[in-house]
Amino acid sequence: MNVKKFMATSAVAIALSSAVFADEAYDVMKKFTSLPIPNYSKSEMNLDVIEKNGKVDHQVMMQYGNRKNGLTNTVFEFKTSATNKGTRVLQMEKTSKDDDRLIYLPQLKTTRRIPTSDRYKSFVGCEFTYNDMSIRDIDLDTHKMLNANESLTINGGTNGGKYGTEKYNCWKIDSTPATPQAKKMVEYSHKISYIDKNTYLPVKMEYFDKKDKDKLIKTYIIEKIEHVKGTTGKDYVLRKSCLISNELTGRKTRVWVSDFEWDAKIPDSYFTQNWLATGKTR
Repeated sequence: MNVKKFMATSAVAIALSSAVFADEAYDVMKKFTSLPIPNYSKSEMNLDVIEKNGKVDHQVMMQYGNRKNGLTNTVFEFKTSATNKGTRVLQMEKTSKDDDRLIYLPQLKTTRRIPTSDRYKSFVGCEFTYNDMSIRDIDLDTHKMLNANESLTINGGTNGGKYGTEKYNCWKIDSTPATPQAKKMVEYSHKISYIDKNTYLPVKMEYFDKKDKDKLIKTYIIEKIEHVKGTTGKDYVLRKSCLISNELTGRKTRVWVSDFEWDAKIPDSYFTQNWLATGKTR
């Protein structure tokens, strides 16, 4: 084979290989976003805001969710909190427009809509954002496979965590907003996800600065995964404990589930502005 023919053949092979990896990356992310979701969910969730000096603000919130016609509605109600008690948040997924997010503020006794421009900001003062509380549409991003066999160790016992060390075999995938509009919806330039090959969960995600694409600003890890069943016997994968670390300030937030009940019917009245304002189902 002459040099020109060899170079042309090599170029085609590289192009085909890149396309295969791009398709594989997309398929992996698609499987993550398509994991089974219960039709109804009720969870008691604990939220610990951990300051750089180690001080912890412990809060307890209830989460209620339903899924109808492929769309998910979720509400959060803070039951125990020095700063957020009585605060309620409603998220309603939409198909042809932006999701609706509303928050009830007990101090002001008012409900306000969370504008799209604020949805990458802090969720009630912690390191999670409103975007973190839902799953992003994978078609908003382009996905690139960085490593199809990434070994990863997660230590779930750091910073007050109560779980041990877990080792994972992962796909390492870079996701970048595909359009200027998609970029405006998030607080980062791109993120790297480590998708566990057994569960298809992102056991680690790294978020990078909008101006400096090499500067890490936030890290998310799943400290504990549990395989659970709903009341109908259907199998699910539960993110038992998650930790987000702000790499710029040293502040961290842990969310962990202490109790849950999935697939037991929840009244539709929970997912209304009336419940948001009153906390009453009738």
